[in-house]
Amino acid sequence: MPALPKCVALLVACLLCGVALGQARSDAAREQRWADQIVPGLVVGDAVYLDAPGAGKFLAIYAPGHRTATGVLLAHGPGLHPDHGITGELRMALADRGFPTLSLQMPVLAAEVDDGAAYQALYPEAAARIAAGLRFLQARGAKRVALVTHAMGSGMAYAYLADHRDAPVFAWAALSFYGVYDRLGGPGFPILDLYGAADYRGIRGPAAERLRILAQRPGSRQLAVPEGGRFLAGGEKTVLREVGAFLDAAAR
Repeated sequence: MPALPKCVALLVACLLCGVALGQARSDAAREQRWADQIVPGLVVGDAVYLDAPGAGKFLAIYAPGHRTATGVLLAHGPGLHPDHGITGELRMALADRGFPTLSLQMPVLAAEVDDGAAYQALYPEAAARIAAGLRFLQARGAKRVALVTHAMGSGMAYAYLADHRDAPVFAWAALSFYGVYDRLGGPGFPILDLYGAADYRGIRGPAAERLRILAQRPGSRQLAVPEGGRFLAGGEKTVLREVGAFLDAAAR
């Protein structure tokens, strides 16, 4: 059989790659290992399992609060779990402020995959989980929901928001966000853009362009956390303070 012309071979390779990406699913075994590790030790909140159409059941951690009409949905960084690091601290701190919080297990890839671009294949599954989380909070009386997201969770939330302009979101705290917010349009709900002063270049570099877009959205602000390193490591106290104050103001 004669070899395919190079241009045809390249096209076939691209199509096959696209099919593979379109069929990408979260690593269920890894999610289960995370659940086995963290659920028995939960002190604040309870494990719940939500159903995302087309994506199956997944773990989330729910903590009630007295501000029943205003919920907070949290999404963690790449390969992690809903009680990890700053996400775990935020879900508990915001519950202490009275916000019902729901921290989602976002889709993950195998532990050896650390390429952020590879995670983009999981965005459709992430969107289904975010939608399921919003429905869960709404069913418990939350008429409006704020998003609090970290790193890859911020990218997943952005993809969802860009495709769902009518989502019941009244504010978004985006931590260590790569790129810009050009697909959101404006004006709209306020955004708190937080990143570390020593964060990754792909986060720090577009900060000025993000700030230009934020200027069109009343109530939005940006802060480079002085003590924050990559993915805001070391800046947790400032993040907790700034996110809490931002959501208090936005919820008024």
